[in-house]
Amino acid sequence: MRKPDREIWRDDADFAGVTCPDCGADRVSVVSLFGGAASEVLLQCEACRSCFNWVKWRGKLPPSAHDER
Repeated sequence: MRKPDREIWRDDADFAGVTCPDCGADRVSVVSLFGGAASEVLLQCEACRSCFNWVKWRGKLPPSAHDER
């Protein structure tokens, strides 16, 4: 059974230290794995309920087929 999007990210190091830009809380949930762009995740703060985008990969390129060689 597939995990809901909001549970998939919890063990992903790219999300370590994510805090809400509005209130600073670190309790956030994934609303969608794709935000305003393919390189963003849409998150929601569990404290103030505001939504915000988080850039995936934190300055690193995403894995590609070339990495498998």
